[in-house]
Amino acid sequence: MASSNTPIPMGDGFNEYESSLKRQKSTTSKVWDEMTKLECENKNELKAQCNHCKTIFSTKSSSGTSHLRSHLNSCLKKVNKDITQYTIATQPSPEGVPSIKNYKFDADECRKAISTFLVCGKHSFRTIEEPGFRYMMRIASPNFKNISRHTAATDVLMYYAKERDRVKEELAKAPSLVCLTSDNWNSEHTNDEYICITIHWVDKDWKLQKRIIRFRALFPPYDGLNIADEFVLCLSQWGIDKKIFSITLDNASYNDVMVSCLKNCFRENRAILCDGAFFQVRCCAHILNLIVKAGLVLADDVVGKIRNGIRYIRKSGIRRKRFYDVADKSFHLNVTKKLHQDVCVRWNSTYLMLESSLYYKDVLDYWGQRDKDYQMFALSNEEWRNVVILCKFLKVFYDVTCVFSVSNYPTANLYFRGVWKVHKVLLDIVK
Repeated sequence: MASSNTPIPMGDGFNEYESSLKRQKSTTSKVWDEMTKLECENKNELKAQCNHCKTIFSTKSSSGTSHLRSHLNSCLKKVNKDITQYTIATQPSPEGVPSIKNYKFDADECRKAISTFLVCGKHSFRTIEEPGFRYMMRIASPNFKNISRHTAATDVLMYYAKERDRVKEELAKAPSLVCLTSDNWNSEHTNDEYICITIHWVDKDWKLQKRIIRFRALFPPYDGLNIADEFVLCLSQWGIDKKIFSITLDNASYNDVMVSCLKNCFRENRAILCDGAFFQVRCCAHILNLIVKAGLVLADDVVGKIRNGIRYIRKSGIRRKRFYDVADKSFHLNVTKKLHQDVCVRWNSTYLMLESSLYYKDVLDYWGQRDKDYQMFALSNEEWRNVVILCKFLKVFYDVTCVFSVSNYPTANLYFRGVWKVHKVLLDIVK
């Protein structure tokens, strides 16, 4: 075989081969499925005729097929033909020739689709009783019989039960052990304590799967023993109490008590590997969260000024509109990026707030010079410099936390690199 550095002779047929490839490539466009080539008296000229409306077009090599594609997108006869596909279905006959079959209404599938619509869109069950929804269903499917919100709620629970049983079957067939993640939190409105348990496993096709298998309010007392009982009940109901490899939790003290109880329970059933040495995995993102919160305490004054200043601007619709008008017309900023209001308990939202304030720094300074009520929130040059430093500090933690927090691929192998990056940045800041 000739070396890749050997020049190809001009007369060895390479040019002819290359030109034939170009000719083949020029006719591979999908537009030729709906266009017919017409030969002209001038052999160097070629025309195309639309198979739908019979309009003839020029097909010069310089113009390509974009004008043909544009015509097909707007061809009235083609559009009308496409619309008919919504009312009939094509199915292959035994002889292999497509046959036309009238649409058959399936009430069960329709109600299942409505349940999916309600759940995925987080819609109220009352939605299906609204006149607009019923009018839409009457037009879309005249055979559909209206159902009440109570029937819809019953349907959702029925389909949930079917999906739950299907997941239980998948877990029973899973060739590997499974891992769990769990989180507890308190509702600031009702003071109720909630628990969410998610299961992760690799299926028979080597795809990473995850499902929420428990989401409910806890009953007091909210201690490790009570949460351990909730875990044991959940695992037993799903039939996975002997398939657990590890559980990832945050660093709350009650979780240590819970893990100790679970280990003792699994040891009795001989359902734990290596005597539980790898059973508990501490959440890396939560560890970073504790580090950042400790650091943010030192910047409470500056962060508080920015937080209250943004709240002041966003509180009034007129004030908010004037602010973005000034940013757009006087400072030529892209106002599609808005001022971000943080949530005090989530430091990542605080980082996004500081980042947005730096973007609008000049506008905020301008606003402080002209709005007396805002002047108490205006930052000095020294404070702005501290915000820049703080943002650089938080960005590293934010990026690493985002890497740790994904759930569509494993992240344990990324732990050391992420922590090393944070450690290096902290050392650089100290220097």
